[in-house]
Amino acid sequence: MASKQHAHLLSLVRSMIPPLSPKLHKGQAGRIGVLGGSGDYSGAPYFSSMGAMRFGADLAHVICEPGAGAVIKTYSPDLIVHGILDESKSMEEIKEELKGILARLHVLIVGPGLGRSQHMQNCAKVAFEIAKENDQMGVVVDADGLWLVQNEPQVVMDWPGVPRIILTPNVMEFKRLCEKSQIDPSSSPETLCPKLASALGNVTIIQKGSTDIISNGLQIPSALRLEGSDEKQGGQGDILESDTEGGLKRVGGQGDILSGSTGVLMAWGSEWVRGSYKHVGHPPPSDKGIAENIPLLAAYGASTFNRTVSKRGFEKRGRSMVTGDLVELVGPVYEELFGTPGEQEGKGKL
Repeated sequence: MASKQHAHLLSLVRSMIPPLSPKLHKGQAGRIGVLGGSGDYSGAPYFSSMGAMRFGADLAHVICEPGAGAVIKTYSPDLIVHGILDESKSMEEIKEELKGILARLHVLIVGPGLGRSQHMQNCAKVAFEIAKENDQMGVVVDADGLWLVQNEPQVVMDWPGVPRIILTPNVMEFKRLCEKSQIDPSSSPETLCPKLASALGNVTIIQKGSTDIISNGLQIPSALRLEGSDEKQGGQGDILESDTEGGLKRVGGQGDILSGSTGVLMAWGSEWVRGSYKHVGHPPPSDKGIAENIPLLAAYGASTFNRTVSKRGFEKRGRSMVTGDLVELVGPVYEELFGTPGEQEGKGKL
């Protein structure tokens, strides 16, 4: 993407960021939940939730299996851990507990460390049902949350209101989703992403790869386009292409950092549109094209951020880079891209 278009989009992303103000109370700048953490996987939900906290969320909840919860609690006292996904409970009991937790959240991230056991997949399915009923909740889907979408795509279909779901598939996850939707995965990547997004009810998709392709299957609104920019067409709708240089080492937890930052930007953007920050001098956007496309902006901002974190981590650690190194870089890279508090942070071109 041309650098001017990139700068324009990042400016719009920056506009979603709430100011730091004594008039905001705890939780208004992002309450994020991560549904994941099973017997085999405790690291992924930690990286996603802690990535969200380091990015700037006020609160992060991890909703997980009891054994994973006991482990995750030892990683950091900053996280609120709910080990409620107990196989010995009935699904109705779990659903009631989930309703209480999800009612507190702006965004739910489904999938990090979820696993593919029938029990954990059923828990995720119930979480989707609850989120669907709450027309203000955003959802980010990664990892084995995508396994559920692949097998039961109806969990993301026919949601009321403005589309508020973001999928973050890697190459193999994207291929399986295409095959399930009877889309030829060998077609051009620029056409695949819009086709899949459209087939899944206009969810926003970050198709991760050498460059990240982002689409919701619809035309990119004029507010997101820089006049005169040469955008690529995706067949069934325009795409945004995030081609910021990343690191050369691929570590498994990079996707978890991405899901966390995506969730925070979606929370901030959604609350901004709802006018939650008006009383601190940050009124909602007047442009409907921006207000209805917060997931696209969140996806683009998080993709750019994640690729930059990967690059900085690789510059610092080389082949020895691990995801823990990236968590420590979330703050510095955030300031590099979005500004430091009191300066250009949160000040876009609106």
